[in-house]
Amino acid sequence: MNYRKMNVLVAVNENYLEPLSVMLYSLACHNRVEIFVYILHFDISLHAQVKFREKVINWEKRLIKIRFIQAEKDDFAEIGADPRYRQEANLRLQMQKLLPENVSRILWLDADIIVNGNIQSFYEYPDKGQYAIVCEDMFPDNEKRDVLRRIGMRQNERYFNSGVMLLYLNNIREAFEETYFLSVLKKNFHRMIYPDQSVLNICLKHHLVWCSSEIYNLQLLRLDGSSNGRRKIKAAKILHYNTKEKPWNRNYDGIAKMQYWRYCFHSLGMRRCMERFWKTR
Repeated sequence: MNYRKMNVLVAVNENYLEPLSVMLYSLACHNRVEIFVYILHFDISLHAQVKFREKVINWEKRLIKIRFIQAEKDDFAEIGADPRYRQEANLRLQMQKLLPENVSRILWLDADIIVNGNIQSFYEYPDKGQYAIVCEDMFPDNEKRDVLRRIGMRQNERYFNSGVMLLYLNNIREAFEETYFLSVLKKNFHRMIYPDQSVLNICLKHHLVWCSSEIYNLQLLRLDGSSNGRRKIKAAKILHYNTKEKPWNRNYDGIAKMQYWRYCFHSLGMRRCMERFWKTR
């Protein structure tokens, strides 16, 4: 059987490797293609890298290849700390520098995501000169107005959530120097609510294709437990747990909890899931 290929980009620290494994397992369940995963990081130990590869290899009939790419912390020394976000989130702003030149398109997925359907048609969308395929952020109008005002975008402009993006690297490389995104972050960090996401909105906004958030990036922070919310969860191909508490944390009692643990049991194994469950009681 000839498998098609999918490139996936993530950026995590060692503590996020288990949630990452759940996300990748969910992706592999619904997309029977050869998946090449590029993991950007600062200091994931060699031991943790080996253990992660061993875990993924043991998933039956899942064609996943892993490549860890370490970045230099000094490149981010001028960027202030934000207690809401991990510094690893900024690593994608160096994608032109860190990724191999032969990678022409790549799917960015946050680690707090599960893929609940086939997204191959999304991944294979033809290159028409766009920088990325994105989904609009689902935040309320008043929050959107504040975000746009802070970063100097017009109030009628669209703003995407960067948890799911199909990036066309050839087009991005042609338009931007490899240090450009990081330089924008350094100049504007102090006035941004969502720093790395806002940088990408500022830089990429003129050449984007927009897809449905309710299908390809359903942001659970914006949903309630109503019947309408449950219908949206059932219809979505990508669920994004962009909540303060994550489904693997003890205080999470939000919607789509069972959808997450269904994949967790298979990716981490029954024993590990029970250990995590009892630790959070």
